[in-house]
Amino acid sequence: GEGREFEFRFPLKDYIKMTQIFILGSSSVYGVGADSAGWADLIKQEIHKQMYAPGGVGEKYEVFNLGFPGATIDFILKTFPLVKKYYGRPGKTVTIFDVGGNNAKAVSSPTNFVSNLKDFNQDVNQVIDLLLKLSDSLILVSGHTYDEKKVYPKKNPFTGKLSYFSNKRSKLFQSEFESIANERHLPVAKVKISDETWIKQYLYVDGLHPNQAGYQLIAEAVMEELVKVLPELKD
Repeated sequence: GEGREFEFRFPLKDYIKMTQIFILGSSSVYGVGADSAGWADLIKQEIHKQMYAPGGVGEKYEVFNLGFPGATIDFILKTFPLVKKYYGRPGKTVTIFDVGGNNAKAVSSPTNFVSNLKDFNQDVNQVIDLLLKLSDSLILVSGHTYDEKKVYPKKNPFTGKLSYFSNKRSKLFQSEFESIANERHLPVAKVKISDETWIKQYLYVDGLHPNQAGYQLIAEAVMEELVKVLPELKD
């Protein structure tokens, strides 16, 4: 009934243990700019193919795209414990985390930043602590270059406010993000391609999000890290 917590219908020992993959992030995880599927959904498609295609391994995985456009690290801190509480099952949990671009941006004016670098460092470490507590494995995903001519500023489709995305500031935050990951011995999935090529070939027309080809590159980079923690998957 209303207000009652979910109860398993059978003892937990009677449930088949599954590996759950939670993909957390903002609009690029959700897939804005993809005409077919964003990178998180491409990962899900590949794993579903390995499970359910003829000769597949069967129902061993659950993949959740939990991308929310506009999400910041604070959003993940507030929501992921609830996700684990109500979606979690017995078995292994792998969490893939791609948030930070919305922390680096400015809103309404070029200097009204969402986060400063010191607070960002603290927030990243805090969310890593949380995700490691609730997961068996954690993979971080680094950000990408923008076409500043189109995103400095860019009108927010939900609020109508102007957001300012700077490559200089974004790279500063990405560097901090990757440095923290290195210090904590965590894998980082990153597309290794020049900024010029990325902007010319792999960005959606809005100058902010990847296009379908860009999402494919990200999916490949993430899958490369995912098979290291789930070696039974095929790269």
